[in-house]
Amino acid sequence: MSQEYFYNHYINQPLIHEIAGRLNRKAEYLEKRRAAGDMLLPESTKRFWYHLIHLEKPELCPCDYDHEAVGIGQPGGLSPSQADILHKTLLDLRPWRKGPFRYFDTTIDAEWDSHLKWQRVMKLMKPPLENARVADIGCNNSYYMYKMLAHKPRLVIGLDPMERYYYHFYLNQLYAQAPNLAFDLLGADDLYLYQGFFDIVFFMGVLYHRKNPLQTLEAVHESLKPDGLILFEGAGIDGKGSYCYFPESRYMKAKGYWFLPSAEAAANMLKRSGFYDIKIHGSYKTDENEQRRTPWVNTETLEDFLDPDNPELTVEGAPAPYRHFISARKRKA
Repeated sequence: MSQEYFYNHYINQPLIHEIAGRLNRKAEYLEKRRAAGDMLLPESTKRFWYHLIHLEKPELCPCDYDHEAVGIGQPGGLSPSQADILHKTLLDLRPWRKGPFRYFDTTIDAEWDSHLKWQRVMKLMKPPLENARVADIGCNNSYYMYKMLAHKPRLVIGLDPMERYYYHFYLNQLYAQAPNLAFDLLGADDLYLYQGFFDIVFFMGVLYHRKNPLQTLEAVHESLKPDGLILFEGAGIDGKGSYCYFPESRYMKAKGYWFLPSAEAAANMLKRSGFYDIKIHGSYKTDENEQRRTPWVNTETLEDFLDPDNPELTVEGAPAPYRHFISARKRKA
């Protein structure tokens, strides 16, 4: 069955046993990965791979990670039949949350113009990515992982427990074949498996979805090497002082929002989770230049979540979101 092909591909990614060999919990890590891979086996996953399974890598497939779009392949680089299958695959993988991507002749204008966030991270935080072991927690469709490649990391592991994003990663690696990237169908709750492993953790767009934010930050702290760096970015609220907005039920029409901190509150969370050298680099209001509806997003987006008469409020009457950028370190041993 095709789903078994993808399961085996996931389990046997070339880097996984090298990674496992460096972990204190090697056997538990491999068992957790195997169990997580089971979500690729149901027949329902066919909606993601029905066309993907028929794609072939062309002989020449140059990639570009230096510009706004992650560029994979070159225009005219596919046969008409393969180009048609690719286009259908890209539609199968909607909604495209992060981007832009360019696959041969097709540009994916994603819901989020993620290059804006990437520019802020690189300009404000200046992460030393060269030769680093990096985690991207909640990596989504792996856009940021490929942007990192321009900075020559030793290894980047993307963690995301949603099976859709494994198929995004498979598609990207079919063409890019980046030897220092890996993907785990794991999440923040599994970070204890990587004890003392990472030099840098990208922790972006995750904390406000966690019921126990300090427990999650402590898990990130545990996964870092001594003097390791967390790059924190997440939704919160504007204003001075250390406080959080906690929705009664929904926020931006979604139930999965819990603690929405001010920048100072987020910094204090990091401090009380064991981090030091905490730097607030800035807060930016989310607007429709950065998050918007495009042909590649078949769901609601920011304009549907804000009060049409007052964009400073959500449809629930809550403060509209800002994105905080904060860096911090784990103390040296």
